[in-house]
Amino acid sequence: MNKDCFIYNFLEEAARKWPDKRAIIYDTFEVTYKQLLDDVVHKAIHLQRFQGQRVAIYGPSSYRWIVNMLGTIVSGKDVVLVDFFLPSQVRKDLLGKASVEFILTSTNQYILADADARIIKNAEKDNVDGLKLNQNDGEGNILMFTATGGEYDKAAVLTSENLVAAANAVNSKLTCGVNDTVLTPISMHRIFAVLYGLMWPLSNGACVAVGRGLRHIDADTYYYNATVLPITPAMARYLYRVNGYNKEIKKIIVGEAKCPKKYLEAMMNRGVEAYSVYGALETSGCIGIGKAGDESFELFDGVSASIADDGEILIGGDMIMAGYETDPEYTSKALDGGVYHTKDYGEITTDGRLHLKKTNPDLIQLATGEKISKKVTCKQLSELSGIADTFVIKYADMLTAIIVPINKNDNEARFKHLIDKYNEKKGYRWEIQKIIVSQEALPVKANGEHDEEMIIEKFLKNQ
Repeated sequence: MNKDCFIYNFLEEAARKWPDKRAIIYDTFEVTYKQLLDDVVHKAIHLQRFQGQRVAIYGPSSYRWIVNMLGTIVSGKDVVLVDFFLPSQVRKDLLGKASVEFILTSTNQYILADADARIIKNAEKDNVDGLKLNQNDGEGNILMFTATGGEYDKAAVLTSENLVAAANAVNSKLTCGVNDTVLTPISMHRIFAVLYGLMWPLSNGACVAVGRGLRHIDADTYYYNATVLPITPAMARYLYRVNGYNKEIKKIIVGEAKCPKKYLEAMMNRGVEAYSVYGALETSGCIGIGKAGDESFELFDGVSASIADDGEILIGGDMIMAGYETDPEYTSKALDGGVYHTKDYGEITTDGRLHLKKTNPDLIQLATGEKISKKVTCKQLSELSGIADTFVIKYADMLTAIIVPINKNDNEARFKHLIDKYNEKKGYRWEIQKIIVSQEALPVKANGEHDEEMIIEKFLKNQ
């Protein structure tokens, strides 16, 4: 067996340990660990019949989605995971940026199509009888998109080794077992869902229940009788408001962004083990974990952390990405010295825990887990007709734009219309939820940058 076939070996070991144990449940459809391995290998052999290296997947989370993702990796092709709900033009731009040659999407029942969604001849015929999986070339990579200070969607490249190393690292501090049902309500184009909602539970013989997202999460918790629930802060807020926790839940993991303390406390008051995890796409979602109420994180085994002279957190380990797609210069800076430069700031406590003081100031982290570049967003809004200056900030859980008009007679209704048009093109991820029109110039620092503290004090504190 090729030692570089990490995902195949991962699935084969699980199938050997728990062949007849339920691995995945999706609505009323169930498969065992052995069937999961067989389906993934079948998909991989089918994909190896076609020339080309990059396969994009987008569509609602499902069992077929999981098989397509894992099968593409095992086939030796790279898989590009894309948000299904993006506006079509944004999605098309991402496919071009990642040099995608094929797509698998639910709109054509996941039949292999070219980059323009035209089904490839004979791709619907997946009979692979008599064919064997070729593992001589190892496995493909996983590409996912994240924001950086100067770019909305930058493709980070993870290896199959990164994913397996991250799952093993999480196991060092967080446990689940064969009697657990882990509900995965987050779309699987996100690393948090892939790690905590798929790879980690499968490494422990648990059952992965594929959820339907935020709008159905309270129904899904009861339908699947989930015992473990990885969620975003937005989901924690919703479940708090509708009291959507089923009685079987015993462990909740909140990630992607900082979760307000009151939601974590509400979980603990129900007798639930509540955790916050700290990670990033570039670290395969894996850095550290803290119990609800902790002010610091315990590092997962295999993760190393150090603090640069300016306080930046540097992370090392086998879960660190291979780099950014087609950007060696940016990659060399992000991985300078063989460690990932997070652009978050903190300190290591005397007992070896990681205390996070400030997240990357160039990004806005939303409760949904989305990251947004402040610089790019402000630049794009400033280019809209009639806007002299603008500043974007998350305040009171709302993405807010403070706008200075060129024409002082322009009213808020005009800019609301402009922002609505902007939102349509960007999609829900970057939706500006509130605008404030100011006739005064925005406060700036001596270096000419916007003064965020003064802006909050002047425009938002009394809102």
